[in-house]
Amino acid sequence: MAGFGVAVLATLAVAPLDKPVAGEMSEADWEKDEQLHGASQRLAFAGGPGPFFLGAGLFTAGMLDRSSTLSGAGERITESVVLAAALTGLGKGIAGRALPGVKTSEEFQWDRGFHRGNGPFVSFPSGHTAAAFAMASAITEETSDWQSSFEPYVGPAAYAGASAIALARIYQRVHWMSDLPLAIAIGTWSGLSVESHSRHKRTHINTVVRRIVDATTIARTADGETLVGWSVPFVAPDR
Repeated sequence: MAGFGVAVLATLAVAPLDKPVAGEMSEADWEKDEQLHGASQRLAFAGGPGPFFLGAGLFTAGMLDRSSTLSGAGERITESVVLAAALTGLGKGIAGRALPGVKTSEEFQWDRGFHRGNGPFVSFPSGHTAAAFAMASAITEETSDWQSSFEPYVGPAAYAGASAIALARIYQRVHWMSDLPLAIAIGTWSGLSVESHSRHKRTHINTVVRRIVDATTIARTADGETLVGWSVPFVAPDR
């Protein structure tokens, strides 16, 4: 929860930069830069349907290759992004913040994001940013479990890519600077939570299986029959 507290403080800290940065992005020099425009489009895709394509692709590859590692990674990445999307969707609906360029008397309108025609009032927090950081944190955790020696390289690259997606949304003037910190916290928390829960579940299943195996005895009789037995550990009562 400390991360969300830091995100709230960061939101308040960068809020004064919202309009100056949005004004700078509307300058002709930025708008006419074709390379930046093309890069921002690709990054927006990477933060929108991109995480879902990645998760589905890994899951499908794992099923075809009969690899539980790949299919499990795809499933957990998808779950992380879905969780982040659900939380940001709730936040957007509650905050009802107008996107840059939308003329309105109130920047934030309570519950406005849940109403019909809410398209211009879903700025806070950034959904693309949350999805990107959910994907980054999940990929980093998956790498740590699969090959921990790669994590120092994969982790920074994944988070750098997520940061680029967040900045691309600022460049496209579909988000304010202060839309990002909480989205980053939501996305990161979503990925870490899904991975932690999955790891705990796998550990619990492995423990149960190990107990069953340890309690199982298989023996062959003189007649060639196979006998299978289970033993229940006895715990002496306290005196």
